[in-house]
Amino acid sequence: MPISHAERATPSFLEEVRARTGPVATVALLKPAEVPYSYRISDEMVEAIAPGMRVTVPFGRKGKPVPAFCLRVSDEPWDSTLKPILSVIDEKPLLSQALIELGEWTATYYAANLGRTLDLMIPAAVKRQAGTKRVRYVSAVSTDEIRGERTSKPTTPKQAAVLRVLRGSKKPIPIDDLLREANCTEAIVKSLEKSGLVQLTQVREQVRPAGQSGLVKEPDFELNGDQKRAIAQINSAIESAQFSVEVLFGVTGSGKTEVYVAAIRRALELGRQAIMLVPEIALTTQTVERLSRRFERVATIHSGMSDVQRSRTWSAVASGDIPVVIGTRSAVFAPCPTLGVIIVDEEAEPSYKSQASPRYHTRDVAVKRGHIEGIPVVLGSATPSLETWSNVQRRKHYHLIRMPRRVRGLAMPKMHLVDMAEEHRARRGVHMLSRAMEEQLRETLQRGEQAVILLNRRGYASYLHCAKCRTVLCCPHCSVRLVFHQSTKLGHCHYCHSKLIVPAKCQNLGCGGTMVKFGLGTERVEEEIANRFTDARVRRIDSDAMHSAADYARVLGGFERREFDVLVGTQMVAKGLDFPFVSFVGVISADTALAMDDFRSEERTFQLVLQVAGRSGRAETGGSVVVQTFAADTAPIRHAIKGDYEGFAKLELQRRRELNLPPFTRMMRVILADGHISRVKAAAKKMAEDVAYLLGRHKIAATVFDPHPSPIERIRDQYRYDVLLNFPTAAGLVSAVAVLKDEGVFRAKVKNVTIDVDPVSLQ
Repeated sequence: MPISHAERATPSFLEEVRARTGPVATVALLKPAEVPYSYRISDEMVEAIAPGMRVTVPFGRKGKPVPAFCLRVSDEPWDSTLKPILSVIDEKPLLSQALIELGEWTATYYAANLGRTLDLMIPAAVKRQAGTKRVRYVSAVSTDEIRGERTSKPTTPKQAAVLRVLRGSKKPIPIDDLLREANCTEAIVKSLEKSGLVQLTQVREQVRPAGQSGLVKEPDFELNGDQKRAIAQINSAIESAQFSVEVLFGVTGSGKTEVYVAAIRRALELGRQAIMLVPEIALTTQTVERLSRRFERVATIHSGMSDVQRSRTWSAVASGDIPVVIGTRSAVFAPCPTLGVIIVDEEAEPSYKSQASPRYHTRDVAVKRGHIEGIPVVLGSATPSLETWSNVQRRKHYHLIRMPRRVRGLAMPKMHLVDMAEEHRARRGVHMLSRAMEEQLRETLQRGEQAVILLNRRGYASYLHCAKCRTVLCCPHCSVRLVFHQSTKLGHCHYCHSKLIVPAKCQNLGCGGTMVKFGLGTERVEEEIANRFTDARVRRIDSDAMHSAADYARVLGGFERREFDVLVGTQMVAKGLDFPFVSFVGVISADTALAMDDFRSEERTFQLVLQVAGRSGRAETGGSVVVQTFAADTAPIRHAIKGDYEGFAKLELQRRRELNLPPFTRMMRVILADGHISRVKAAAKKMAEDVAYLLGRHKIAATVFDPHPSPIERIRDQYRYDVLLNFPTAAGLVSAVAVLKDEGVFRAKVKNVTIDVDPVSLQ
């Protein structure tokens, strides 16, 4: 952390600057200040201020009041020029010391503002105290505290009754309860307060408790040997109460969820709490439902919650009333006072990376929190990220746990690869479903079983073009093609969310050709399946069709109850979901991600194909998978068809090492954006030059690449340029961030600068 700066007043030449020792608070301002500041604490505020609380402090020459987080309180030498804290915002700390340390690390590593990082760790609803009300408590003043002429003995039977009730209680009583029990009015209590015999205090409390509760229902099945060994190793780590990372590498359907349940149960038996992180809100609904049957009190934290729900949940978790927390990214900051284990399910999922500052990766923050709190972290996946796989091989505190078999001895699904180039040569016309996929789907429906169809592309047609001049219809604000949506009959931009009417004829001067819808999307697949299989009940699940957690829960619950037969969706259907009656999975276009200009595209392709295949055959009926692709000879497709994770990881890691790419290096991407392309280009060039000069001067090893237009060059009318930096070590990256921030390099003269450390996408 940077050394704190003292915010001092400017003394006049007549003032005597007196030095003394007293309480000083180190605070992080909720404004663009890159270092903490020191403020003195007045005698009146000493008992009211603690680390983790928000305070108001004067800042700048005019002493403008600004909010800040108190990081530390200590007795230090100070003089009369040190400015005092103005006021205290919170009644009690919002962040524990461990969470403050986690916030400091997050801000430092991800090159973010510390005050804003701490602020974002706490839901806005909690800071507004949503879902709470002020409750007035009454307590009797003890005999030792009664002083002064104002104090007198009760003179009426009603006053005596009130004091009798209060002195019979070991703690203050809510005034409404007191009035009811003593059978009196509020005026009686007020008169006793005026006489100094009772004291009234106001406290904010939750309106009603949060969290789901119910009867615990244990499933009736025997764990297999792989599960028992995994549980023994993880429980041993929990019991030791020491930091470690347990990597649960289990094939799809191997029963990882039961291992998670056992780990959570062991933490609870030891009087501790547990956090389980899931990547998608769609996965959260099913996971919460299943875990709520196994534990009495479960809280959920995700973006679909209301303000009141979020505030009540936070309060119940912070008090320890709810021991189990399940949620998406922000749940990693849940205020558990007795945390015993953190579980990150599907740890390789890209949605764990925040796309807003601080651009943290939830998995890595979870590992850091485990290190700070001295507890184990469990990372689970059938396709671990290459970062995690590399850490297993290189770091002593990473331990690999293998689960190579499915539960109940179930077979892995049969994989069938369809080369769509050959399919098109052998079959006339445009067909989204190959002959093999149509046949497998038909047989599945005839047996009364269910199917999942994956296409990782939303909409109806991926682009629209003129059949005559070949002009492609693009977004007027972004450098991307418009996607046609059948549901709205409009062209949609999936980046700026613009919607445009699609002309029937080309608008180019002198052309007038017919506009043609081309390419695939989930809407079009849904339509084709419904047309070809008229008796099939088909539903679509993607971000266009789903708008809240309730939408996901309704569709996934309906599919589990077999209310429909075919589920068509994007990548959110590929991971974590468990449907016993799904015996067929179809992948429409396995090579979608390979077209992206991104060094992670092959890893993403492999993970997606292997994960969605795992949704099939989770019951005795067995399963089959058809994978359609135009890239049948590529390494990710070949290895995914064979289910060979370790073979693919070895090959891809070798390629990454040769190219000096993560996980063998640490990458930082700086994106500059502005409405004027000449300005952003010049700023990117200057930044790259300044970065190279400063890192060289400070002898920090790094590779600074020449600035270049981003793969998507324009979004929302802002032109974008990238400056990429590669560092041999994480320590080098952190040192570079400190130097570059201190020198003001990131304050370029453009509209926006985004710093992305360890980017998961270069789009």
